[in-house]
Amino acid sequence: MSVPAIRTAGPGRPRDAEVGRKALQAAIELYAELGWAKFTLDAVARRAGIGKAAIYRRWPSREKLVMDALEWELATPALTIDTGNLRDDLRELARAMMDHYLGPHGLAGLRLHVEARAYPELFADLSATIRRSRVLNARAVIRRAIARGELGEHASSSLILDTLLGGVLNHVLATPEDLRPKMTAGSARYIEEVTGFVLTAATAIYPPPAGL
Repeated sequence: MSVPAIRTAGPGRPRDAEVGRKALQAAIELYAELGWAKFTLDAVARRAGIGKAAIYRRWPSREKLVMDALEWELATPALTIDTGNLRDDLRELARAMMDHYLGPHGLAGLRLHVEARAYPELFADLSATIRRSRVLNARAVIRRAIARGELGEHASSSLILDTLLGGVLNHVLATPEDLRPKMTAGSARYIEEVTGFVLTAATAIYPPPAGL
């Protein structure tokens, strides 16, 4: 995603996109590591390796900087998954979530949703927007499966998706740090296993209409 528009110090001053990118990258890294309570503009300047004046010219408050950083990295268009069959859709959905959680900013995304409750005036709207977009796209996977006759008409998208995506999240969070490289290396196999498990359970509990 492109770097958000940043304020310039005066007429005719060229925008330094590289300074902006470094600041946003440092900001989201520090937010993920430290959380909002310990997030400061000075710390961002040190992590980015740029002068504090460059930060303060563009972001007059830490609130503005952290929101720009989170929107820059996390508020991307939700992934639309429609392979034409439920098994592949669930597999792709699980893989996308695994890639996000294991990616460089997965912790920032998790922290955002937790801190939306602690600091609702700052984070609640962004958290809700991201969550709503992802939930709607995921539920569409189940609706299409019902329409194709792969699941019964009363199949619960909440139960199926909670089991699949909750399993992925728990797998990431419950793995001890020293086993994280092994978990990452085996992520593709885990995705296959959890997808197969959820699909088997879903079709057993919500069988397709007879004759389809």
